[in-house]
Amino acid sequence: MNYQENLQELKGHLSIKEDKLGLTHKINKRSNFFPFGTRATERSKFKDGFDGVLGEFTRNICEVDLAQPLDLEKLVKEISLNEDINDEEAVYFQQILRMFLQDNNGTLKVFHPHIFLYLPLNDGKQSKNEKDIAKFLFDIFIDNNQSLRDIFKSGNSNDLVSKLVLNYLQGLSETKVEQKYSSKIKHITKTFQEDLTFLSTHEDYFKNHFSLLVSYYYFFYITQLTLKVAQRSKADYEDINSVYYTLDWEPTSKSRRGYLNGYPMIKDAYNNLLIDINVLEHLNILFGMNDSQQYTELQSTFNSLSVEKQSEFKSVLCDWIKIYREQMSLSPKTIDNEGYEDLVQYLYNSILEAYQKPNMLGPRSRYPLSIEEIGKKYFMKTRGSLGYMLNVTQDLILLLAAVCIKNEKQSLKNLFKELELRGLFFDRYSKEEIVNLFNKLNLLDKKSDSGDAQYVKPIL
Repeated sequence: MNYQENLQELKGHLSIKEDKLGLTHKINKRSNFFPFGTRATERSKFKDGFDGVLGEFTRNICEVDLAQPLDLEKLVKEISLNEDINDEEAVYFQQILRMFLQDNNGTLKVFHPHIFLYLPLNDGKQSKNEKDIAKFLFDIFIDNNQSLRDIFKSGNSNDLVSKLVLNYLQGLSETKVEQKYSSKIKHITKTFQEDLTFLSTHEDYFKNHFSLLVSYYYFFYITQLTLKVAQRSKADYEDINSVYYTLDWEPTSKSRRGYLNGYPMIKDAYNNLLIDINVLEHLNILFGMNDSQQYTELQSTFNSLSVEKQSEFKSVLCDWIKIYREQMSLSPKTIDNEGYEDLVQYLYNSILEAYQKPNMLGPRSRYPLSIEEIGKKYFMKTRGSLGYMLNVTQDLILLLAAVCIKNEKQSLKNLFKELELRGLFFDRYSKEEIVNLFNKLNLLDKKSDSGDAQYVKPIL
């Protein structure tokens, strides 16, 4: 590996010119970690929900493209004309089809899993970010699992009207989806695939809760990765960081784990997320990586080098820090005989210092707002003076409990462990509320008064 050539590539990537100072911060060339942008127009607000992302995500799974949104009125008339319906009956037949195809606001009703492929992107600039998020979800969660596309096939309906409509659906064309992202937290990917596969075996529940499952796992993954990136070389990518939620219907306070170890912890981590993303971009280019290595992977890459190559890389990294500081008009610093981690810290501090300039504060603060957008839409709730806290609705806790339990009852103790594997940590007060909910819904099978001897029945 020629690290000097990599240094020249990095200089070119950031548009450094020999005859003048300054550079352009660019990300997502060698380090694709998040589908976030630094401009407000690049950020999806989920104003019309998650359907735009969901439709593109399922199309990615099935490797198809939707040329244009489905024209429901045209479809209704086409079916009516081709099914040999006489004029007198056609009016009533078309009314039935419209009721079957449209929900109350006139949008496409998902009456079969195949219909998810026809959910269009939203209009306007945010559609680009919806496509980016869908691509991210596909790369992170599907990971070339071809069997998952069977969930959305059109040929497995027993309902006569569904069969009729599915036979007339067109507009999808085959396409190839190139990989951009790679999962850094593999057990989240594995758990998602297990949960999606199980949920798909209960079609009615799946149709109503697929969106909630995918949006939750999106929020789960990006918040976990944010926490781990902030921990840098100390992060454990084989474990889940403990993040505490509170239930939608319970009171809370500053002494609760949901406040102390909840959203404020995520917010602290994402304040400097763009700094870390720039550091990772620079390091991946200097190492010559093409697989978006995070901090611990880069540390392993460095440790695997010979002593001679380690020295060569550190020298180039040292040169780059000096070049960066000069280009950004930062005061020069003496850097000699430093270890790898010390040099990474020097680079981090230099980029942080650059982003503290008034003209750089905007991009730094806007980059992590993508976490807030999805969180405030579905998984956070304002709690007065406590501000926003992570929030679980009854619908979400029942959905995740259902995919944890699957077809055989589980002990409460094991269920809470399974929920933690899916990112939901609760303090003892919230656990008591969940037990009360299960009891109220007749989901508990009590072997004795002991908590350990209580089992939760399958929900689906």
